[in-house]
Amino acid sequence: MTKNEPDNEQKLNIEQWVKEAQSGNWQSFSKLYEHFVDKVYKYNYYKVSSQDEAFDLTETVFLKVWENLKSYKPKAGSFFGSWVFRIAHNLLVDHYRLKKEMVELTDVHADKREEADPMHKTEESLRKETLKKAMSKLKDIYKEVLTHSYLNDLSNSEVAELMNKSEGGLRVLKFRALQELKKVLEQMGIKY
Repeated sequence: MTKNEPDNEQKLNIEQWVKEAQSGNWQSFSKLYEHFVDKVYKYNYYKVSSQDEAFDLTETVFLKVWENLKSYKPKAGSFFGSWVFRIAHNLLVDHYRLKKEMVELTDVHADKREEADPMHKTEESLRKETLKKAMSKLKDIYKEVLTHSYLNDLSNSEVAELMNKSEGGLRVLKFRALQELKKVLEQMGIKY
């Protein structure tokens, strides 16, 4: 088992939460939400142009998950997260279609909470923006494999299932994606 592959206990918990949520149990759906929300947000964040769009898309994903949860039927060897990310992917495709017809308006809001550390937030934002800019120069398939593997911390088997690849093919794809990302970062003047 790899470091980011869910253990059997976690898989059993997810399966149990799904069954309970399918029966209308909001607490179990809340557990599913908490388990997947950061992963779905990261998936969206690195594919859209603003944080607000990523938040909106993420919330829409979970609305769709709730609306369609009763129709979810687990398949042998499948991962509930694959179903969630298929919904996220489909919503992104729809988002891009609609965005072509819309003019983007930006609105910047400062974080006014006292506990917010401006230096930390600035450094974190710069790291994220640098990575986002570098990833925007990659092929879509490279962006997808890196987002699922490293930002969402999914196992190779989960990513392979999501992307309809064999695990061996996935490893080759990840290696190529990392090599390409390294080249892009070096072209941006960032060395490791």
